[in-house]
Amino acid sequence: MFRKTALVAVTAGVLTVLLAGCGKTTLSTTKTTYKQNGLVAAVKGKANTKTVRYQLDGGQQKTANVHNHTFVIQVPTKTTRQAVKIKAGSDSKTVHVAGAKKLASYQKMATTYNQALIASKLSKADQKKAQKLQAEGAALKKQQATIQTKVKKAEAQLKAGGTGATTAAQTLQAQQTAAAKLKTQAASLQTSQQAVAAAMKTAKQKVKSQLLPTKTPSDGLSNVLTTKDYKIRMNVQKGDVMGAAMIVPTKAFKNKTRQKNFGTAFALMATTTGANAKTVMKQFQKETKDNSSTTTTIDPITSKGVRFTIGVSASDLYIFMTK
Repeated sequence: MFRKTALVAVTAGVLTVLLAGCGKTTLSTTKTTYKQNGLVAAVKGKANTKTVRYQLDGGQQKTANVHNHTFVIQVPTKTTRQAVKIKAGSDSKTVHVAGAKKLASYQKMATTYNQALIASKLSKADQKKAQKLQAEGAALKKQQATIQTKVKKAEAQLKAGGTGATTAAQTLQAQQTAAAKLKTQAASLQTSQQAVAAAMKTAKQKVKSQLLPTKTPSDGLSNVLTTKDYKIRMNVQKGDVMGAAMIVPTKAFKNKTRQKNFGTAFALMATTTGANAKTVMKQFQKETKDNSSTTTTIDPITSKGVRFTIGVSASDLYIFMTK
């Protein structure tokens, strides 16, 4: 009787321990420090709860769902290291996301991209005029700076008096003549600029829906541009672009016009990130041509410190640009 009672007591004790173990929260992560992969750093871990709560650098608490005891927290990278505090029930764990390099400022990228896209829609004749005006404008500014330097020096000599005063007076007279000539050239240049500006305005209307917004996006991930041929998504932090991505429907490659639109946008994005567009496009064409239909990833392309990571799904092609 005593043995049976003892056995029941032991069995009950074991059950109590097992049940207590079943109710205990578990939380773990795959790493202690995560690095940028694409536009974000993917913090991965396991928990036996339905959700986990997390905070980035002590900020607002957010929630991530747990599927089959696994969770993924997408953290947009910054230039600085970030602390990610994760909670599951009463358990908590802190991991870090390493700082990353920025691609460029958003305003610089958008201005360069938009100007180049508009220029690409000008006629060849207008493109030549625009290039000529740019060169002439730079030359006039250089001449103006030279005249101003000579005038300043001559005025100082004239003020000092002495033997150099006569030469200074002659220099001032010569620079006045040069300035008058420069003014005439500037007026002529302005007339030509007005004609090119009109052509630029017409070209801008043609690509209005393909231009990057002039306003800097809010911090975090956002689709800054969406067209029928591609999307451009960015991670912007305090005005800096940490990473950019192009998302292209695979069916767009079956249409020559849509393929051309994507190619133009991709080349311009490569240029604005600081990469060599010709090198990147040549390598991209080679990699996609060699890629089999069963492969979902393509070898990364690197140019001038910019890394292009390419992935393929059943419906879309993804191009991530980071440093």
